[in-house]
Amino acid sequence: MDKLKLLCVEDDIEALEDLGYLLKRYFYQIYTASDGVEALKLFNEHKPDIVLLDINLPKMSGLEVASKIREYDNKTPIIFLTAYSDKDKLLKAIELKVSSYIIKPFKIFELKDAINKVIKEISIENSQLILTNNFIWDKNSIELLYKDIQIPLTKNEIGIIKLLILNRSKFLTTNEISLEISNNDNFNDNNIVQLISRFKKKINKTIENDDFFIENIYGGGYRLK
Repeated sequence: MDKLKLLCVEDDIEALEDLGYLLKRYFYQIYTASDGVEALKLFNEHKPDIVLLDINLPKMSGLEVASKIREYDNKTPIIFLTAYSDKDKLLKAIELKVSSYIIKPFKIFELKDAINKVIKEISIENSQLILTNNFIWDKNSIELLYKDIQIPLTKNEIGIIKLLILNRSKFLTTNEISLEISNNDNFNDNNIVQLISRFKKKINKTIENDDFFIENIYGGGYRLK
């Protein structure tokens, strides 16, 4: 996760510089702003992966900035920096789906812990591809999940999933699949049909319903739903 971008917003210029210095090892690019208007402008221009946002800002408050962001972006993690006196404002912050908040003055480890937690969440999220019918493919662990059920996979089943993901926009013929996933000269088109059929039956038995994430058209081939 060495390509993450951070937007750091703090109206205290000295504190802003300190934050940038402390966090530079976590991010390949850090954008800084000292007021809410500038912060929103930088967010729209650079689409940072994480926003570290002070609640009390000139021109536009941190809550207003977060609210504007959430009008069209429900995903980007926001970490609020707030004083003890702002506790009532945290109720509004919770409504804006903030990832975390840090009470000022804070200790360095508190900031680093909050950043690490969000980075870990982003890493997990980026490793998982949401398929149809509640199936999830984890690219890092090479696992197929159905809700909270892990489905055991063979080498050829893994090969089929990876191939279909790489070609999500089109149908692949049995011959194309066979050529890509097998080094066995005896592995033919009919083997692919049987393999996918057995794969579906195994999944349906494991999850105890008929859900599947691969579709086929007669004469057209297979693709992800």
